[in-house]
Amino acid sequence: MSDLSELIRIGKNIEAQNEEIIRLLKKISGEEEKTLNIVENQLKPFPENPFDFSTLGYDDLDDKEDEIVDVFEVETPHFEDSLDIGEVYFMEDFNPFKITIKNNELIIDNFDGSHEARDYYLAELVANELVKNNKVFDESTVILPESVIGNLPLTLEKCMGEGAKKVYGPWKSMIELLNAPPYLQTKLQLDFYKTEDHLIERVFKE
Repeated sequence: MSDLSELIRIGKNIEAQNEEIIRLLKKISGEEEKTLNIVENQLKPFPENPFDFSTLGYDDLDDKEDEIVDVFEVETPHFEDSLDIGEVYFMEDFNPFKITIKNNELIIDNFDGSHEARDYYLAELVANELVKNNKVFDESTVILPESVIGNLPLTLEKCMGEGAKKVYGPWKSMIELLNAPPYLQTKLQLDFYKTEDHLIERVFKE
């Protein structure tokens, strides 16, 4: 069983236990128990590729139109601009940054001027590899450091508002998608890394 499947199984067990506790509490308090019937095959199939979240989510019971996505409004999305060799977008504490390696010099642009970046090691690692390979990072692609763990859904909302299309995030934060709005898994192309080497492997995969 894959790590992702195990996380989902654990999450579903916890959810089932919570529902049972709520049911018993309602029964004790005398409230009428309400049961939601789920149509068979309502759940979309789990993707074969563990990094492809485009098929995750739930169909609307009433076949209503897609939920309106309410994301952070950004007048000038920063992650939509094209990048040069050695440039990488990254997020820290919900703040957008760009790191640049040029002539062996490290430059960090803070787009909203809130604070100086501290957790940019992985973005710098990727930027250096791009310079070595003379490659340009895809525009609208963002690196998330491990400091986003515990705040992944909100960080992804911010990434969307800034114009991101693809996001690399830490593997340990993946379980946070279980209770996140489904549109985060369909509007963004998500990829997850376990280690520094794994991130480089995912970035430079064919």
